[in-house]
Amino acid sequence: MTPLEYVERADRELAFGRHRQAAALMWKATEATFIGLARERELEGGDLAAVARALDGAELAPERYYRSNLLGSELLRDHGAMAALEDCEVEFSYAVARQFVVESCRDSG
Repeated sequence: MTPLEYVERADRELAFGRHRQAAALMWKATEATFIGLARERELEGGDLAAVARALDGAELAPERYYRSNLLGSELLRDHGAMAALEDCEVEFSYAVARQFVVESCRDSG
């Protein structure tokens, strides 16, 4: 699935109040986005933290803060696996991750 397809599925899950499923899908969207960005820039995509550091260092989109977006999305991954966040925390992290994925896809498309 593409990052935007994950976003669409995640949005549906969130609309139904299934925060854990939405969080897990948004993590998958973020992960796919970073893998795509790594591929576009010919970076090794196996270590997403290294990809985020390289992207931040390249100053491609300095307002994007790749490392912080990755860390926020990792919270969603953890919530999807073990309900680690409160609903309001999920909604905030979800909104930030969603914006990151959509903007990254728009910029690279």
